Amino acid sequence: MKLHQLFYTLLITMLMACGLVSCQLQNAPFQQIPRNGFITHFEESDGSRMPFASYWDISDNDDWNERVRGDNNKSQAVFLKPITLDYFQAGPTLHANSPEIIRLRDYFQTTLTEELERQDASTNTFHLVHAPTADSYTVEIALLSATPTRIANNVASIAAGVAMRGGSLLVSRAKDKGTLSMGIRFYNPQGQLVAETADFEYGMRSVPGMILADTKDFRPYVYHQRIIDEWVKEISTIFTTVHEHRIKRPWFSLNPF
Repeated sequence: MKLHQLFYTLLITMLMACGLVSCQLQNAPFQQIPRNGFITHFEESDGSRMPFASYWDISDNDDWNERVRGDNNKSQAVFLKPITLDYFQAGPTLHANSPEIIRLRDYFQTTLTEELERQDASTNTFHLVHAPTADSYTVEIALLSATPTRIANNVASIAAGVAMRGGSLLVSRAKDKGTLSMGIRFYNPQGQLVAETADFEYGMRSVPGMILADTKDFRPYVYHQRIIDEWVKEISTIFTTVHEHRIKRPWFSLNPF
């Protein structure tokens, strides 16, 4: 293949990745979220506030906004309960006591706590409290389901694609990236359940991974960690923005690791 042909092939492939194929971390169908008792109000999200697949909210938006802005000497105090596996939906190879799921739960807990502590240190109106107070929101998070990245399937898929293309690795895609879902419950300072949100995600391939290969295809739970990384950013943004702020996901990732 000549140099200019290779260039156009790469360019077209990138456009497909970011457009037709979409390298955004897309929400899976709303119906994929496990109905296992943790979330009790399911409403398909229109994306106007959160990028999660389900979003139900009856909270006092004016009070929330005053807390975020620091109006009337208010602040946004949040108590984060330990992330639970009590509602995890067992599958053929994974259950709540699986070491892989416990490690994902711990990664989620540690990454989210560190991000909220960073927000606490840098934002005058946000405070992460370590026990409920008379003025704090309480947040409960549960991992609801997971399926692993199937490395053997991905190796076979990529090998078959390479063979069909005469040895070319371009767009020889692994297909089995695994899935992960979670739910969040928000309680106001009076202890009333005022919002619930839930999400079900497939792993997001990076742009380099769409063109060549993605190292996450060959590591069993790295896609899941990248999903959690996005959730952490979004949850942190929820606590530090007014209700009218729309939280958007990036259109693509450049990180193949």
